[in-house]
Amino acid sequence: MNNAIQTAEWLEHLEREYLAAFIKDGGAAVKFAVTPENSRQSLVRELKRLCEEREHLFASLDAINSRVHMPQDLFFGIASQIDWRQLARRVVLRLLSKKEYRVDGIDPNGTVNVIEAVACNNNIDPKSVLFELRPALEKEVAKNANMARAFRVAMTHLCICERESAMQGEYAGQPLLDWLTGANTRIGNVKPFQIHTPINRTTARYFIESALYWVRQAGYSGTVILLDNTRATLSRNPRDGMRFYTRAMTMDHYELLREFIDDVDRLSGSLLVAMTDYAFVDEQSARGWAIYPALRTRVMDDVRDRNIANPVAALVRLS
Repeated sequence: MNNAIQTAEWLEHLEREYLAAFIKDGGAAVKFAVTPENSRQSLVRELKRLCEEREHLFASLDAINSRVHMPQDLFFGIASQIDWRQLARRVVLRLLSKKEYRVDGIDPNGTVNVIEAVACNNNIDPKSVLFELRPALEKEVAKNANMARAFRVAMTHLCICERESAMQGEYAGQPLLDWLTGANTRIGNVKPFQIHTPINRTTARYFIESALYWVRQAGYSGTVILLDNTRATLSRNPRDGMRFYTRAMTMDHYELLREFIDDVDRLSGSLLVAMTDYAFVDEQSARGWAIYPALRTRVMDDVRDRNIANPVAALVRLS
């Protein structure tokens, strides 16, 4: 199409207009990129590189592997790519730094016991550090209304679990990690942590919002989620043994995307990029955006130059 934009040029605009400032400052946006098949891998690779340079957490989802019409599967897909223990260590170090403890040289990416490391840095007993940490966790995590109650309870316990040494055997917070990533969704496994809320179709969006907020609390600039939904636009089943989406499932997926657009102000410091194909914008396609006008009217440009693409539009066509 003659109003397409080069992928590299669009990524430059995305970095300058969104990653460098808007997302970092807490803003949020949802973008759609109609991408040729031979350019998809390079888009994933280059966007991930930009996120690493700008200290954004990056997560990539594919409709082949994740049920993109189910919000809980979107959360589990994102959660499985997050190092929750690292985030907990980063938050612990940030809270202790605010208490004027010296935390220089302590790497949250390692397996070091951060409580003992901070105690060593400050020549005090680890119990004293933990004593100071608990009220800070209570105030800034356990009672933080910006996160869903069950999620903030889980994060509080993950932070407290970092008091344990890696040499002490099984990690006490493993049931929480299994619950967050969908490895074990039975609510009975996390009831000992005073969590009674399952992650399902009804609650998943609140967990996604909470996770995006938590990532920024841990010191990241923001979160970028790349969602490849090209599988959901297939109108005929290719019979290749991979996931196929019925018309109803595709409409559920489009409704979920529409909800993200409408509630974008609740997605703290995040950019959602839906990577799709030309079948998505084909008015005659049985799985295109025409089957769900509520999404189409939110994404399409009412006025569009015939030859020149708008790089900051909600939907761009890449070449």
